[in-house]
Amino acid sequence: MFKEQGYAIANFNNVKKRVDDLKHRSDDVKSRLGGILKKLWNPERTIRSVPSTTDFKDLRYRFPQFAEVIDFYESSVIIFAQLDQHFQIPPVLLQGDPGLGKTYFSSELAKLLALPFYEISLATTSSSFSLSGGNIQWSEGSPGFIANTLAESAVANPVILIDEIDKASQESRYNPLNVFYGLLESHSAKRFRDEALEFELDASKIIWIATANYMQFIPEPIQSRMRAFQIKQPDPSRMLSVIESIYSQVVHSNAYGKLLDEALSETVIDYLATQSPRKIKLAIEEGAFKAIRNGRRTIQMVDLPAMSKEEHRVGFI
Repeated sequence: MFKEQGYAIANFNNVKKRVDDLKHRSDDVKSRLGGILKKLWNPERTIRSVPSTTDFKDLRYRFPQFAEVIDFYESSVIIFAQLDQHFQIPPVLLQGDPGLGKTYFSSELAKLLALPFYEISLATTSSSFSLSGGNIQWSEGSPGFIANTLAESAVANPVILIDEIDKASQESRYNPLNVFYGLLESHSAKRFRDEALEFELDASKIIWIATANYMQFIPEPIQSRMRAFQIKQPDPSRMLSVIESIYSQVVHSNAYGKLLDEALSETVIDYLATQSPRKIKLAIEEGAFKAIRNGRRTIQMVDLPAMSKEEHRVGFI
């Protein structure tokens, strides 16, 4: 069983004061703040522990290139379970080439830990307002992603993925990375302030994972706040588990998956083994449609597109 304990992410008196203030505001302001204040009216959340019996075996098999990361998480699970404390771990940065499955791995890790999973891509986040909120005096000012996530989450320690942190726009004074100088340090994260709410939230229990392709585009002070792992392409001998994982993802994330067998044939696996993950996924999707159209549950060689052999480049989409 997952052990939980109570934890307040905000001071109730501060929430009540803001709600009382809202009574004298315009309908527009009420509409922008009413929803989140309703969720924060009870600021009590739970902090979830992860039992030491959590089995990482399947995750290791499906994501061989993340073995070192899995070791890091499994060690933390065991240690804090023995201490009878809630699960916690320093912010983690997963750096590696595109297509290695960093985002998908993060979501599957959160699922294994039975923790809510949220993500934001800094490639499409143009300013800090999206994260830390904008002053309600502005016409479009509203609570940001962090406050909304904490308000929505049933636990105080959800997993939040900062996807493509190296692609954050750093040219403006509202650089979204600025928010993380405080959020990635637990002592300052306890006093996180959303500009629209105008009161502090405790974001210190959030479990952070960031992904990046290129370390040189991440400011050193941000790097220093995270435990970095370089994710490499797995050994060609591990291609079986990689292809099986991609196929399973296709089967179980699409409605048509119920029309397919649970596994690929050895012949098809051998054929796909020299391809990049992106091509493998596209080939499986194309093969699945052709097989189903022809009344079969099994993808055969005839269903797959012609593919030239290429150097192993292992990962995920």
